[in-house]
Amino acid sequence: MTETLTLALRFCGAGLILLGFLHLPISKYLRWKEDAVRMSELNAAIFHVHTFFIVLVLFLMGLPALLDPGVFLEPSRAARWGCWSLAVFWAFRAVMQWTTYKPKWWKGKPFETTMHWFFAVIWIVLTVLFASCAAVQHGWIQGR
Repeated sequence: MTETLTLALRFCGAGLILLGFLHLPISKYLRWKEDAVRMSELNAAIFHVHTFFIVLVLFLMGLPALLDPGVFLEPSRAARWGCWSLAVFWAFRAVMQWTTYKPKWWKGKPFETTMHWFFAVIWIVLTVLFASCAAVQHGWIQGR
């Protein structure tokens, strides 16, 4: 089980880092710069700061998963907390995919629909991955 989770953590870690870097082309595709111009100066600043920190969080989540996945699998109180925290984080993100993004924004649009479903699956996979690591931490499933 540990080998499978290690490989999954490395793969997902690389994906999270890639997603962080993809925010530049995503921002161009979604025209965030043009939208930010229409915001108040304060709201535009908050938007830019929040975007920066989303990218940073993706990078900082992905880095240990890619380079040192054992930190999620070697039993410790900190790892148990970390795994559960990440599982809950991604579970909420999965729920938000369906409760926040209105169907009119993606339904009937091939690229948008593909991306909506792609990311819905990604968030669920990340939830299951980190919940599985938490289960290893608790000894509910055998890590070795």
